[in-house]
Amino acid sequence: MIRHANAPLPPEHSVTFRIATAVAVLTGIIACAAVGEISLTSAAVASGAAVAGMAFSYLTRNRPWQWVKILLAVAVLAIFASFVLQMISAAHVGQLSSIEVPLTGLFVWVQIIHSFDVPARRDLLFSLAAAGALITLGAAQAVSVGFLAYVAIWLGACLLALGCSWRSMTGGAGSLPLGSLVVTGLVIVLAGAGFLVLLPAPRAAQAITLPSSLISYLPLRDPAGVTGSGSQSTEPAQAGRASGRTGVGGYLGFASELSTAIRGTLGDEVIMRVRADRPGYFLGMTYDTWDGQNWKRSGPTGRIVELSTGSPFDVGSALSSFAQSTGGGAAQNLFDEELAFGSVNVQTFYVALPIANLLFATADPTEVYFPEHSLVVGADGSMRSTIAMTPGTVYTVISDDSEIAPSLLAKIRTPRPSPHSGASDPDLELPPGRYSRVAALAGEIVRAARATTTYAKVNALETWMSTHLRYSTDIPPLLAGQDAVNQFLFGSRVGYCEQISTALAVMLRTLGVPTREAIGYVPGPFDPLSDLYEIQAKDAHSWVQVWFPGVGWQNFDPTAHVPLAPPDPGAVLLSDVGHAIVSLPWAPTGGALCVAAAGPLVAVELRRRRRRPRGWAGKITAELERRGAAAGLRRQPAETLGEYGSRLGNCARWRAGPTATASLSAATALVERAAYGSHEPDAATRAFVEEVVNGLHPQRGPHRRGSDGGLTTA
Repeated sequence: MIRHANAPLPPEHSVTFRIATAVAVLTGIIACAAVGEISLTSAAVASGAAVAGMAFSYLTRNRPWQWVKILLAVAVLAIFASFVLQMISAAHVGQLSSIEVPLTGLFVWVQIIHSFDVPARRDLLFSLAAAGALITLGAAQAVSVGFLAYVAIWLGACLLALGCSWRSMTGGAGSLPLGSLVVTGLVIVLAGAGFLVLLPAPRAAQAITLPSSLISYLPLRDPAGVTGSGSQSTEPAQAGRASGRTGVGGYLGFASELSTAIRGTLGDEVIMRVRADRPGYFLGMTYDTWDGQNWKRSGPTGRIVELSTGSPFDVGSALSSFAQSTGGGAAQNLFDEELAFGSVNVQTFYVALPIANLLFATADPTEVYFPEHSLVVGADGSMRSTIAMTPGTVYTVISDDSEIAPSLLAKIRTPRPSPHSGASDPDLELPPGRYSRVAALAGEIVRAARATTTYAKVNALETWMSTHLRYSTDIPPLLAGQDAVNQFLFGSRVGYCEQISTALAVMLRTLGVPTREAIGYVPGPFDPLSDLYEIQAKDAHSWVQVWFPGVGWQNFDPTAHVPLAPPDPGAVLLSDVGHAIVSLPWAPTGGALCVAAAGPLVAVELRRRRRRPRGWAGKITAELERRGAAAGLRRQPAETLGEYGSRLGNCARWRAGPTATASLSAATALVERAAYGSHEPDAATRAFVEEVVNGLHPQRGPHRRGSDGGLTTA
């Protein structure tokens, strides 16, 4: 049995089969390199070795070298031993990447080793399966729809290889079933799309350590400050200036101050991608001091702490210590039982462009998985890295972003904050003698709405803004010394998120409500294929945080709406397809669809007509086929006219019986001679053939299936 199991199989001679398999293998290797599972150098070496191995196997397919098999077996054992050792050393980490990276390396090495011993069909099919494993490992780390290009190439190569395998199994007779391969590919794509539409989106589990990784390690000189602006990843972030490009992606925030006097340019480039259990405001930092044109941070040293515990960082404990030091944390428990929305939100961020050293997250972060030994946390919930945030950086934040029920917020009055309330003096301060008109306007609005609580006042002001202000990024910069809020409310009344949120914050401060300016990102477009939000530069945003005693800071935004739940991938995909169809120009599109639908029918008809003789012979052939079909005997596609005539003559389905078919063989022979010969038949021949064909009259009555595959008369 051992000898039988190890007996050499018949060699596979199909070059197409081997090329298709090699393409599938190379696609899997390159796909893993594209998502960072292996380095580009390793991918290049592995690809070259796999191609060399395939060529060697083809040349030695008839007589494989036994000593090569022994060397390959030893190499496989060594690779598996190395993989097991890596798993043992990483067992205490429990991180996804600690499993996927060694597993990818294992499959790549197996592909290289196995490529030197693929003489038979079974060996090539094993290579296809291993290539599928590589594609799966790459897809697990893919964060862009562009990965579908690798999947499409791999799928096409696999279908072609499986078609060659089927042809080899059947003895090599006939050509490749290209039509069947195309249909199979379409069925696979449609089935995958069906699963995508029907299955729910995956959610991260906390039973294992969540993803975090670095591409480069650039320490920062001042990790407590905001560092990084464009290509200068290790330099302090500069506030925006009207004379040049400003901030990350043209945004004016994410620096020591936020200027509302100038307007940045926001593009469509993807800054980072986020996988989150729930969407939300991804907070970067806050400002509490307003001078009329700029927001700044008061930043006392007691409001910042550096954690040096390593990943995962217990950010929740640091924020709790901040709250307890100000006396504002105990009251939170009074309302825990009335929280409307409160559950753990796992967010993984994939940095695509250089950004400031800010770790973005939704409200109330509790744990951070970041591949560095220290992390800076501010009392406002902002987090900063001690190293530069370069493309390829991955980190995960677990937040307890509990949304307070509006009914609860509506019950909380607006007492003036005490030194131990959790809100500091800068959260109420305004430049003296500048906002009397703003205070009068805010008071008039809340009195008209009969708003007595903080929540009611915020709602009244937001409602007024929605009807009296216009959102636009096309506004001129402020003049020197001009107040941004006065110009906005009593001048143009046209602005974007910075102007609108700043105006709301100033109006609330005139009413004695503690507020601060928050900046970060709102969720960008949702990709249903990768289950990621693609945050673009234009998704940079600013909003207002309002202090509620006993509850803490709550987000309010007059200009943007963030859904409470993630979208369903299937619904988004169907919606995207529907919008794409609706947006198509229907006149040319309808014509193209008609041509595409009619093309196969036209091709079939042209092929059928090419089989038919033309002229008199064609008319007689068509008449004979019509009468045969009426008798229940249709002509087969590969059947000659003579063969068809013989089959008609051997069946007793005609009224006149054998008399009608006695001369049928001679008549069909004359028709074939006229169709494919060089001489036209004379009048007597034509008359004879027409008399024989016209004498065929099928019997009437119901038919049943005969033993020859035709129909017989009951």
